Amino acid sequence: MRRELLLTGIFLCVLSGCTEDHAAGPTDLSGSWVEVNTLTDTLAFGTSGGEQYMVLGRGKEDKNGFILPKYGSGPYAYKLLDGDKISLRWMLSANAGFQEYYFRQSGHQLITGKFFDSGTSGERLVFLKLK
Repeated sequence: MRRELLLTGIFLCVLSGCTEDHAAGPTDLSGSWVEVNTLTDTLAFGTSGGEQYMVLGRGKEDKNGFILPKYGSGPYAYKLLDGDKISLRWMLSANAGFQEYYFRQSGHQLITGKFFDSGTSGERLVFLKLK
């Protein structure tokens, strides 16, 4: 499964190099997106009751003998802002405030500010569209 994701990611990298750059902002966030370094962190965007949300899938980890989703997993309310920004609120947090992060989509590639501890270096995360 991990090998298939890696091959799909490489294929999409090559494919995205041939697409047009969408400087005007995101055009289609539907489908699933996988983070290119971990190949386990995923994003899925949707709408419910007129509110936009995305779900961050982070895989599972063993915590005191229990297999649980990694911290930061789950639904986020989001608002796309002008100037390559997204405002996010983790819906499983007691904090009701939104935080702003870098956000840019270009074809099948999505780059975000690091809004969760992914275990990777750098300030940004790169996702590729799977479907």
